[in-house]
Amino acid sequence: MRPPLVIFGLLLLGLVFYLVLYREELKGGLPHLKQLLIITEKTPFLTPKLERHDRNITIMKWLNPKMFTEIYVLSAYYDDRPTLDPKTKPVVRIIGVADKGTIEDRGEKLFCIVWHDVSHDSVLIEMEVTHLGSGAYSHGRYFRQYIFICPLTNITIIKPSTISVTDGLFHKQFDWKLMKKVFPRIPVRYPEKPTKKMDFGQCTSITYWTVDPYRVVEWAELHRIWGVKEMNIYGSMVSEKTEKVFRHYHQEGFLTYTIVERPMNQTDEAIFFLMSSPVINDCIYRNMYRYNKIIVVDLDEMIVPRGNLSNYPQLLDAIESSVETRHPYRMYNFRNLYFFFELPQNEKYPVQLRTLRQIGRLRDITPYGTATKSIIDPMACTNMHNHFCWRLTKLSDTHGHSIDVHPGFGLNQHYKKCHFDQYMVTYNLPPCKEALKNFSVDYTMLHYKDLLLPNVESQWIKLGL
Repeated sequence: MRPPLVIFGLLLLGLVFYLVLYREELKGGLPHLKQLLIITEKTPFLTPKLERHDRNITIMKWLNPKMFTEIYVLSAYYDDRPTLDPKTKPVVRIIGVADKGTIEDRGEKLFCIVWHDVSHDSVLIEMEVTHLGSGAYSHGRYFRQYIFICPLTNITIIKPSTISVTDGLFHKQFDWKLMKKVFPRIPVRYPEKPTKKMDFGQCTSITYWTVDPYRVVEWAELHRIWGVKEMNIYGSMVSEKTEKVFRHYHQEGFLTYTIVERPMNQTDEAIFFLMSSPVINDCIYRNMYRYNKIIVVDLDEMIVPRGNLSNYPQLLDAIESSVETRHPYRMYNFRNLYFFFELPQNEKYPVQLRTLRQIGRLRDITPYGTATKSIIDPMACTNMHNHFCWRLTKLSDTHGHSIDVHPGFGLNQHYKKCHFDQYMVTYNLPPCKEALKNFSVDYTMLHYKDLLLPNVESQWIKLGL
């Protein structure tokens, strides 16, 4: 054991060393220490634990109605948009995934039970089944993404509080009226209708595992520059370092981060693929009265205004000026351009600034319809796939509802490693070794450099990156 005098001396030495450092910091001699002090003082919310002052984060769970058909429901939304067929509205749209073999191959009918909590009334109605994605295998079965439509036109309960889902097999074997307590109830959500809409919002597919925090910051700040007022991220099994960035932007109010649990107990990519289009559509229905237009992209890509265009308002104005037909709820489809990481890089910029550094890209733009990404109108689209709208509202489904945008106005710029080797047979692609020989250099993103650099550097300091 050290004598008390020695311990006192060590403590005194430590105090002197700290004061010297602090004095040098005040002189500006230790910028890294200064940055650390700023981070400590200004970012108390960067812990996964939610504090009382935090903006709440929603956790979504899938509901399994436990009937004969295996089905998982994410959410249900009341839909009375003015663009719906007046003869068939309002409806409740139920977003979920289900066993394709039972629903499509065997033709099993599905029903909704509409509940009204005040009067305790309930009604059984057959639902329409609509597709939302191509599906994937999970625990030995092929599941597909759907929106189930529960019509409310011919019943007295026009504002249901909850609904339930059942199938024909269950309905044949049991009297549903005698088994009301058996059916799990799904809350019907009523989208917010603010007096003033945001011009541009953004919805993203499911995010999982780890995404480079620097890429998330760059991606978010570019969308802010282009005119997006609010972004939405749905995360499942997200790593701590990635979720830290999502929570940071969530607390700032620029991004809404929602945690989504998996519908089945699997951790491979197939389960996340099944979740992708359902979360996009949950985002659209949640915000369909809040956003005029919605940008639908993933975290490794972005719809980039090109030429002399600097933001999304300019982009859409330029596109509209180039066409003769008008449409009140127009949607825009953008072709894809791959910026593969194996291609030349501008080493003037650090690896943390991917879009400024990655100047090499494939020479050829992806053909129409392949890897397309869209800016949609939520008044026009009922079923949104990852790439473009699959199904439109009745009154918006008229000539000119969508435009395949000329590449001179904008492109979906896609940043990743070459993946062609995995899909050569499925999509008739060349091997990466051959594809990477046909490239060119593209400096489009330097147009945004002066706005982007101070924005990302500010966020890096806040996040301690």
